[in-house]
Amino acid sequence: MGRALGRAGRAEKAMQLHEYNVETHPGAVDAMWSQVDMFEMHVGDGNDLTAEDWAVADGAVEKLLSAFAGNPKLVRAIRQVGKGYNAAGRSDKALELWGMNVDNSPNNVDAMLSQMDIVYSHIDPNDGNDAAVDAEVEKLLTTFAKQPTLPQRVFHIGNRYRDKKDYDWAIHFYELVGQKWPKDDLALKSRVEIGKVNIQLGDDKAVTAVLDNLIADYNEHPRLRWAVFVLGEEYYNRALSDANEGVVAEARDNFQKTVAVWEKVIQQLPASAAYTPRFYYITAVVYSQELGQYAKGIEYYQHIVDNWPEYEFAWHAQYFVGMYYERLLRAGGITESEAAPKIEQAYTAVVENYPESKSAPVAALKLGQINLARRQWPDVAYYLELFVIKEDGEAPHFLFTGAMYDLGRAYEQLGELDRAIVVYGVFMQTAGPDDARIKTVKAKLEKFEGVKK
Repeated sequence: MGRALGRAGRAEKAMQLHEYNVETHPGAVDAMWSQVDMFEMHVGDGNDLTAEDWAVADGAVEKLLSAFAGNPKLVRAIRQVGKGYNAAGRSDKALELWGMNVDNSPNNVDAMLSQMDIVYSHIDPNDGNDAAVDAEVEKLLTTFAKQPTLPQRVFHIGNRYRDKKDYDWAIHFYELVGQKWPKDDLALKSRVEIGKVNIQLGDDKAVTAVLDNLIADYNEHPRLRWAVFVLGEEYYNRALSDANEGVVAEARDNFQKTVAVWEKVIQQLPASAAYTPRFYYITAVVYSQELGQYAKGIEYYQHIVDNWPEYEFAWHAQYFVGMYYERLLRAGGITESEAAPKIEQAYTAVVENYPESKSAPVAALKLGQINLARRQWPDVAYYLELFVIKEDGEAPHFLFTGAMYDLGRAYEQLGELDRAIVVYGVFMQTAGPDDARIKTVKAKLEKFEGVKK
């Protein structure tokens, strides 16, 4: 209640309740946290505090230490008070309290976290006091050697340096994790972070070394593929950033590096339905979508549907085969006589093998258009009907309107005038007022009415 009142701006009432709690329930955990809250209310953000204000705050801490000396949660409370002092600009007092935790409670997790706070207090000012960091890290390693989460703490120190873009020291601590705990999963994760740092530094040779060592040292580790994916993703994200900034050459270079990383899973690791088709798919997307290497993308998409037809995105891969054959044709990379049967085969496979997929409606529409060019009216009607059934109102307006127009033509050519009239009617309802086909359809409908009379 006292904390809620404090947040609501009723500080005086909150202080009364906290004081009541401390006096009425000496030694209780909740009373201890009331004492912490009173300290934090006195200190606030540390701005505009007088010497008298600080004396009151310091007195609240002294009472915390004396009144709750036997409380097993006191170490955590002391750490929080230390954070309060540090945030208010009293780093000397924070270091004193955190050091007290470390010296008095070496088996306590919160004492280890207090030592981490001391380490960070030397890292964050960026004052170049690396010797102090080394000394405090050594104390962390020796005092808390038996703590099971110690590897994670050292890893986080590496992250702290990475976030400050102090990459040499970040690598130092990531390497320390691998040296001291080589069998811990964090050793693998640290290697990945070293690779990511080297990507940031533009040291591609070092990245390649990291990848090769990962594959050699963790060949049977269940997270190896994840590690390779993350390093490729780092290049991919850099490529996207370059593309957004209009730096085309750099973007292309980083996309090329992306596929070079992911290719290592495809080329060097045993195939498995659990992960291989995913790497084929994401690599194919970069080849085809980002690099415009349509033939390579098609090769990989086709490899998925040939070898893993049950893969969750196999339906999309099958559709992409047709789509990128169309683009390859437009780019002049293949002749029409070569492309046409492959395009039709790909879209037919979508409709027949993945009839409930999101790609099936558009594939059916494509097949309708292919047969329209041949004037194969029964097939035009079949595929456009399929499109209308499957698109379920999700197709873009212009595609639906165009399909209605072409379906009406098919029915007309097949002599099914009643159906043609219905479909042309739908077209008239959905076509925009400037659609040039409206005049033609009106004339057709008038003609049909005359024939029926």
